[in-house]
This record gives sequence, C-alpha cells and structure tokens, in this order.
Amino acid sequence: MIDGSSAYKLIEYDYLADTDPISGAPTVVSVPKTVTEARDALPYNTIASLDELFLRENIRTAWRLLRKNDPYDYQLEVADAIIYSALQGLGWFIVVMISRQAGKNEISAFVQHYLLLYGWYHGERISGVKFAPVHKPQVQASMDRLEGADAPDAGGMAGSILTKRTFTKSDGYKYHIGKPRDSNKWAFLSINPTANVASQTAFTLLEGDEAQDIDEAKWNRDAQPMGSFNNATTVLYGVAWTKGSFIYQGMQQAYDMEARLEPKLGYRPKLVFKIDADRVIAAGNANYKEFYENLVARLGENHIAVQTQYRLTFVDTIGKYFSDEEIARIFASLYETRQGPKPGSSYIFSIDVAGQEEQPTELADEVEAGNHKRDATILTIGELFPDGVVVPVAWYQWVGKGHTQQRLQIKTILKHWNCTGGSGDATGLGEALIYWLIEQMPEMEIEAYKFKAAGDENKSKLGYLAYSYVKGGLFRMPRRPADNPQQADLYDEARWQLENLVRVAKKEQKINFHVPHTAKPRREGHVPHDDVAIGLFLLIRAAYMIKDPEGRKASAYNRDDIGG
Repeated sequence: MIDGSSAYKLIEYDYLADTDPISGAPTVVSVPKTVTEARDALPYNTIASLDELFLRENIRTAWRLLRKNDPYDYQLEVADAIIYSALQGLGWFIVVMISRQAGKNEISAFVQHYLLLYGWYHGERISGVKFAPVHKPQVQASMDRLEGADAPDAGGMAGSILTKRTFTKSDGYKYHIGKPRDSNKWAFLSINPTANVASQTAFTLLEGDEAQDIDEAKWNRDAQPMGSFNNATTVLYGVAWTKGSFIYQGMQQAYDMEARLEPKLGYRPKLVFKIDADRVIAAGNANYKEFYENLVARLGENHIAVQTQYRLTFVDTIGKYFSDEEIARIFASLYETRQGPKPGSSYIFSIDVAGQEEQPTELADEVEAGNHKRDATILTIGELFPDGVVVPVAWYQWVGKGHTQQRLQIKTILKHWNCTGGSGDATGLGEALIYWLIEQMPEMEIEAYKFKAAGDENKSKLGYLAYSYVKGGLFRMPRRPADNPQQADLYDEARWQLENLVRVAKKEQKINFHVPHTAKPRREGHVPHDDVAIGLFLLIRAAYMIKDPEGRKASAYNRDDIGG
C-alpha cells in the first residue's frame, strides 16, 4: 500500500524575460520555486497496488507520484490522449502546440516515465524515441526533465519513490526501468539536417520536440520509420511559425486523421491541442499572467514572437517588416537633425560597409541616395538619450570609395561628434575597416558586428532587437531636414527603405530582412537598397550595447599613482 498525508501543490515558477540564443527572439525562462511540501509519498489518494495506478481514471494520481507536483488540467488532457493511443497501439498522429514555458517538457517526461514504468510492471515491450533539432540545450533539457533528481522537491526517475532505485541510463542517451534492453528504453536524439541519426526503434511512441524547427524531409526519412514496426503513436510538440513549417504540416495531417477516424470510432478524437497563453493563464497561473501582460506591454500584441510563441498564430513566410502604424510612430517626433554635437549630449554611431567600385564617389553630396547599383557605406550618427531613446541625427555616405580613404574620413567624423562608441558591419570587406577603427580609437566602445553567412543568426538577432526598440518607442526618426538637401535625400531614402523592408521567416524561428528588388522606386533611376535601414538597425544595436554612455566613457588616470 502506498499512502501519504502531505499535500502537493502546483509547481510555482518565476517567469523571466530572456532571448533565444539562436534566433534572438524574445522568450521566457521559468525558474521553479522550491516546493518544500513535496515528500516521497502519494497525496490525496491511497492505492493498494500499482495495478490501480495505471487505471485511466487515476492519471492525476500517477502524475503526483511520478512528478511530485500537481498538473494543470491541460497537461493531463494531453498526457491522457498520448498514453491512451500509445498503450492501445492506435498509432495516432498528435500535435501539441503549447505556449512557451507552459509545461511542455513536463508533459513529455511524465508520459515517458509512465509508459516505461507500465512496461516494467506488466512485462510489456515499451520503447520510445524523442527528437529535437539541437542537442544542447533541447535534447539535454528533455533528458534532464525525465531523469529529475533525488531531492525532496524533485520528481522524475531519480526523484520518484517508485523508480529512483530501478532506473538506469545507458550509452549516454537512453533511459530504462529495469534491465537495460532495446524493448525497454527511451532514447533521445538530435534531428538537425546534418545529424547522423542512430538507428533506434520506437515500439510505443515517437516524439518530435520544437517541431516548428524540424526539417520535414529529415523527419520522414530518418525518424518516422522508427515507429513503423509496431504502429507507434507520433507526437509533435512546439509553437507556431510559418505555414511552411513542419508543425503546420503535421497539424494538417492530424486533422485529416481525426476526420478519417470519426466514422470508424463513432466520435472525432482530439489529436490537435492548442494551448495558448490565455489557456495557461485561465488554468490559474498568476505568475505567467503577470509575465505575459508585461511582455505584450513591452512588445505589442502583433509582435512576431508574441503571435507565434504565445498566441500560436502562424505567420506568412514573407511579410512587411513594419506596419503602417509602426512607421507612423517612428516618424512622429520633434527631434532635429544636426551638423555637429550639442554640448552635454551623448552620441553613438553605426557603419554599414559596402564593397568598392572602379569609379568611386566621394561623400554623400556627390551622389543621390539610392541612385547607385551597389549598396553604399553608410555612417549614421545617433543621439542617445538618458531614457534609452536613440535618434539618428546625421548621415554620411560613400559609394565605391576605397576603404583606406573612408577610414580617415570616418575617424575624423567620429571625433568631430565625440562619439561614445558604436557598432559596425565587420562582415567580409568591412572587417578590416571596423577593426582599424577599434585600434585607432581605443577610447570609444566599438563593436565589430558580423552577419554570419551560415544561418544569419546575427542578422536575425539584429532584426528582433529592432522590433523591440520600435515597439517600445525607443527608436525615433527626426524631422526631415529643411535646409540641407543631401541630408534630406538620405532621410527620404531611410524612410523609403523602412517602409519597403520585408521580413522573411526562416527555420529555427530566425528572421531575415531586405528590400526586394521589385519594390517601386522612389524616383527615376532609383535602385532598391537596404543599406540605410541596416545602418539604422546597427545604430539600435549600438544603443543596446551602450546603455549607460556616461558611465562607459573612458577616463584618464595618473600612471604615477599606480602602486603608490
């Protein structure tokens, strides 16, 4: 008999804003509070044997015993459907779309733990394989969640009284309850496009985590066949992304299966679960409610991360980067452009570096913005205000001019503005120029920002950062210069590029951005570019990097005092 008098509680978390390390998208990290009431005993219920534990009506009891906390109702709903299909050998295709940090891995770990314990107790063949796009942290996090810890406030295989002495781990990526063997195991593997997937068999359940980032061809070729021998149930977990993503395609397959099964079963089984932020909040999670409301207040309801990761709304692969409302907000300000620094103000800069041409031009007054075939080198000067708002106040442009000549002029301009620091495009040809500036001006905090060709991680991060600054009202454009035709022309080019900038949604929730070559020119002879817009995004990056310009200014010291 297993009995207990201690009461379990829902695990309480603090939800902290974070940034996805791959895409740069705003996300959330849940930090569990210690559950001091947890004990190695079963609350609320008394069961005479493990036979009772595996009755379908006792699934909440099983969760409390294995996970050592109380589940939310939506977690039990999902777990029940998966376990039912898995143990009946129905081979259902289930899709679980769930808001960030709402207990997805907890559901998965409970199902794995439950099924392995069931197989061990009843002597049945139970095995599963769980895939995720990235080994660290995704695969590792799933393994850690299943294993748990032998502690009063931790469940999992190592924390539950039923399995802490019976589970084993083999080969570094497989878990067993009882004697390790292929028919009694749960394996965890990466499924990124270049991964050499080890041959495994999933008799019972095949899982795909972060399915919005899984390559569909890779899954169908390497993963799905692992569940074919015994008609294993398939579950995809994740959030929304584009309609070209694997989880969207999986959702359509699950809906189709629901329709096919309805005539046979006499009812339509639920195979698609969408648990958005509203449902998580409605389940009684007050801390999650506070985090989500703060997130929306900071980024806006229509932010791509809010819509996909919390509202679970799919977005178009290509879309307008800034809405008309956002453009209007950017340009609705009374700030002014300047020709030189204002005493007491702080200035930063950005440089978007272009290649060189055979017939180079001089500064911006020698070519109209946009009337050149290749991107220009754009130097943008911005004023950084104490509240974090950044406003571009001057532009300088070079088209094709040799970088050795640009260097000296850029250095002179930065000293003229007494800049605190800035961010420059150090990709390809720009690397030598930016590192030369770093060497020549050590008193300035200069960042060499590289746009990585493989995956565009840094470009994605830059794009998400620009989203956040615009949503938060921290990026403003000045009024159009009235008495400087060259600055007015660059200003008009900046507005045109921001208005025509498009966002491209890529894998792993990365975003890219550019001005399409088919965009309507703003005048005759105009060639679409995105160089001024990228310069503005890099200026935002500089503002993000230099949060306290006064505190970061280099200060002189008396070398004679050292050691004295």
